[in-house]
Parts: sequence; C-alpha cells; structure tokens
Amino acid sequence: MKLNYETCLIGEKVILVPYRPEHVPRYHEWMKDPDLLEATGSEPLSLEEEVEMQQSWRDDNRKCTFIVHSNKCHPMDNSISDDTSQVFRVEEHLDDMIGDVNLFLSELECDNDEWGDDLRGTEASQDQLQQPLLQAEIDIMIAEKHLRGQGLGRAATCAMALYGVSKLGIRRLFCKINEDNKASIHLFKSIGFCQCDYAACFKQVELELVRPIEEMKEIFQ
Repeated sequence: MKLNYETCLIGEKVILVPYRPEHVPRYHEWMKDPDLLEATGSEPLSLEEEVEMQQSWRDDNRKCTFIVHSNKCHPMDNSISDDTSQVFRVEEHLDDMIGDVNLFLSELECDNDEWGDDLRGTEASQDQLQQPLLQAEIDIMIAEKHLRGQGLGRAATCAMALYGVSKLGIRRLFCKINEDNKASIHLFKSIGFCQCDYAACFKQVELELVRPIEEMKEIFQ
C-alpha cells in the first residue's frame, strides 16, 4: 500500500516500518522456515519472487504491511505519524527486524445503517456514509523465535489496529487462526478480540475486535 509507504509507527517496544526492498533478503530467509510457512499459510518463494511480492504489495491499496523492528532505544517519541522530520533509515536497522504485521482490506457486506450510527452528527458523517465501509483481516508474525513471549507481538498488533482505524477508516478488524495455534489465539484475546466464527473444514477460529480502540494505545506504548 502506497499510503503507508512513508509512515513509521513508533512505540516503546517496537517500530513498524513499511516493507522496503532492503528488508527482502532477511524476510526471504525467515520464510524458509516450514513452521512459519504453515503458521502463515504461505508458500515458499524464490528470492526473485519475494522481490516481486514486495513490489506488488507496495502497489496494492488493499494490502497494508509493516515490518516489525524491535525498538532498542530509538530517540523518537511514541507516535503514529507521517511526520517527515523524523527519519528511520532502514539499512541501519536491519538487525532489529523481528517480524511483520499485515492488514488485508475488504468491503463490509452489510447495510451502512448497521455500522454508521456512530458517524452521524459529526462534521464528516455525510462524506463517510457515502464511502464503502471497510473491514480488515489482521495477522502478526514474530519470526525471531527467541523474541516471542515478550509482548512485542501484542504491541505491534495494537499499533496496526490503531493505524487501521485512525488512518485507513477500518470499521471492523478480525483474524483467522489455526485452532492449534494457541499462542496466537491467546495474543488476540488478550487485546480484546473474541471468537465470532469457526470453520471446521479449515480447523480455523475467527475472532473480531470488540474492545474500544482507544484502549489499545496503552498496550502499544
């Protein structure tokens, strides 16, 4: 997504950075891991295919991707901002890459009245009510196994949720997780997702966000 290509999301634990060409070699090494391929439902790609994938995702306005970097004492303030006065040089922080977080956007299949009541009465309500209502599937991967269980995935997921709602206008956030991936299910439930569906044929649970988005700011920070 070009909309987020110049944006960094900065918290105390993590910094989310747009997926850039400099990230591709290490990302490609991550995705040679059979466990990560299974957990993410991905197919193995050649390095050339990975380069093409990075370019196609950059240009696709229905896919929003950030690479997750650990924040090892970056001087920037906590923020979700397009402030160009703050510069994050990807090539200087490749060793801090730990995973990625994604949003896959689609239109909500429902009447605008069902989701639009809280927009009425605001200055932007008429314009917003004319636009397609968006939902997004969110997923998170912490590829560096030794850094799991430290709250980095929770922080990155909350940062992405905040960005999706505040910057992309997403009205519903959900995730689909293999039922045996207990760690991911626990992560999403811990930040306010609740199960809303189950696909027996895929052995997947679907969870959606029910927690007020404002409460995620504390977890992100």
